[in-house]
Amino acid sequence: MVTIQCPHCGKDIEVEDGLVGLFDCPFCEQQFSWENPTSPFITTWLDLWIGLLIPSLTILPGLPILLAIFDPQGLDALIYIGIGIIFNISTTITLGFIGLRMQRKQLALGALLSPIASAITFFLYAETL
Repeated sequence: MVTIQCPHCGKDIEVEDGLVGLFDCPFCEQQFSWENPTSPFITTWLDLWIGLLIPSLTILPGLPILLAIFDPQGLDALIYIGIGIIFNISTTITLGFIGLRMQRKQLALGALLSPIASAITFFLYAETL
């Protein structure tokens, strides 16, 4: 809930988060408009980075730790990498659907670009081994 102030009578009114448009003041019964004070530019870039980094963060910290602790050989290493890729893709698909459903296209775009960023980072990590 967000508390806003009526411009006519000055009393505080509680409205739900994310609501914008015309409202009727319950005290003075006059209409006033309310817009979200957050900047859409910052929100869209934040959505892009969230969509880009969250799926990558599901695979990148866990895979090196798993490889260092268990020291898998052959098929075991392939299975661990496959499980990490499955987690990455499932998180990407989930974030993409959330972004499209909530009409946050930057979140969906970041989620679609995330496997590319994960693959590049994974190959750079594999080159250092």
